[in-house]
Amino acid sequence: MSFTSYWFALAFLPLSAYAYHRLISTRQLHLLPLGISLVFYYLNDAHNLLLFCASMGANWLLAGVIGRNRGKTRYLALAIAGNLCFLAAYKYAKFFVVPGMAIPALPLGISYFTFTQIAFLVDTARGQARSTNPLEYALFVAWFPHLPAGPLLSHKDMLPQFLAAPGTSSALHPAPRDYAVGLTLFAMGLFKKSCVAPIFHHAQGDVFLRAGQGDPIGLVETWIACLGFLFETYYDFCGYSEMAMGISRMFGIHLPVNFHAPFKSSSPVEFWTRWHVTLGAFMRDYLYRPLTKKRQVWRHYAALFVVMMAVAIWHGATIPLLIFGIYQGLLVTGNHALRRWNLVSRKGGKLQHWAGRAFTLAAIGFSVSLWATPDWQEARHVMLGLLGAGQASAWPGGFFGITAILAAIAFNWSAPSLIDLMAKELPAWSVQLKKSTTSLLAWKPSLAWAVAVAVALCLALINLSAVKEFKYAGF
Repeated sequence: MSFTSYWFALAFLPLSAYAYHRLISTRQLHLLPLGISLVFYYLNDAHNLLLFCASMGANWLLAGVIGRNRGKTRYLALAIAGNLCFLAAYKYAKFFVVPGMAIPALPLGISYFTFTQIAFLVDTARGQARSTNPLEYALFVAWFPHLPAGPLLSHKDMLPQFLAAPGTSSALHPAPRDYAVGLTLFAMGLFKKSCVAPIFHHAQGDVFLRAGQGDPIGLVETWIACLGFLFETYYDFCGYSEMAMGISRMFGIHLPVNFHAPFKSSSPVEFWTRWHVTLGAFMRDYLYRPLTKKRQVWRHYAALFVVMMAVAIWHGATIPLLIFGIYQGLLVTGNHALRRWNLVSRKGGKLQHWAGRAFTLAAIGFSVSLWATPDWQEARHVMLGLLGAGQASAWPGGFFGITAILAAIAFNWSAPSLIDLMAKELPAWSVQLKKSTTSLLAWKPSLAWAVAVAVALCLALINLSAVKEFKYAGF
């Protein structure tokens, strides 16, 4: 029962929100939302519900042990190793099973609930995590809007909301404005997923299929296919994240922003602070910073490489993805080096700003050749196509694809994002306010916005039957 199913949009969500609104009480503040979350998990992945509950129970017990033995790092090391082995056993099962054995399906949201719990364990060892009872901890980890594909949750942001004093407006007691904001985010996210993302899927044509077969591909059509894949992934994943934010807001809980206009970035460094924001924050706090406690410059660059390689391996253990990690590591460290040597200004002028946007889009678009391909031969063929050496005419490319990509670039570079328009309705901790764009179209409870949301929701529901699962669902 995906977020993009009629059962969820027209039955589970409205019924859950209504029951929650009618039945929530101060004495059972955590039982009802936890029950809704576990029912959602059961309906999506019944076979792994006990495994999911076992993971939460084991990590809650481990957090207690680590909290009582903060000076003994071996407990934390064993807990992290256990979680990573659990994750790797499923993510990379194909490397461990013998021929003829079935590869187990990934439990729903395994990466997200595992990383969320690792962060809690680390902060418990640091003395920064708030102790909780089992129900509070389970609600924090199992909160259903983030389960299919994130965002990654931080206890620093989420537990204060779940543990707020009974009777306060933010303690799982949504106000009428929360429903309006939540419905807007949900409708616009669903519209991106069901109406916008398919445009860019269609724009890719059969370029990747032909590349996999070793057939000739041309320069323009290959760039259109790679940029189409990039925009499809963005609208798919961003749409999901905004839907998750909207669903959670209908229950009075704020989720963090996960995508904040990444195509407005004027450098690769900025791009990765706007794309999959919560994963970037996790890698910064629990991998990059521990590696750079000693402030030598070489440690800074080495840590950036390690982070990008970890992100690549998280996506999959293939040769193209390993090269993707190296490529992104070079982009990010090179960007930092140019800033350090004052060859590129952090602020810059208009020329640097727009040139930086074009370079960043091209650099990230080129990396799609490694990101979207399953093996090195296909990746190499796509890269040759991007360089104009794909053994086909340089200019073939459908009018539809060219128009879609140019329109997407123009819109993303010039128009404010939904997060920009709704920044005032989101908590300051979840929005990069310094990177927000002000607009006269900012969200407010009005007839114009009500009509826009209603139209987006209707169009999304009409197209829902043809929508595929989210790319990162269950990741």
